[in-house]
Amino acid sequence: MLYVEQNGTIRLTRGDTARLIVPIENEVTHQSYDMLSTDILKLTIKKKVKDYVPLVQKVVTGSNVFHILPADTHKLDFGKYVYDVELTTGMDVYTVIEPSCFEVMKEVTD
Repeated sequence: MLYVEQNGTIRLTRGDTARLIVPIENEVTHQSYDMLSTDILKLTIKKKVKDYVPLVQKVVTGSNVFHILPADTHKLDFGKYVYDVELTTGMDVYTVIEPSCFEVMKEVTD
């Protein structure tokens, strides 16, 4: 089960498949940003912001949709993590989702 809350918190049952669509808005014009074929979007999940090595990192090119596979979360402990999303356009880098809560929820069926 996947939940995305108003405050940016993502809650996902451990081992489930999820497709996350990240809406991107131009800060100046407030219009939706259309991804170019060369744009890179990166979702990073860590236990704590200051951790060096990510537990999960998904990278897509030319798309704003992340496909989280069961293998991405099946070994994570239940609990709260932190994630952010970064957009790279040519030489420019933008954080499009600031560090927010990513919760791995309990499951009964493994």
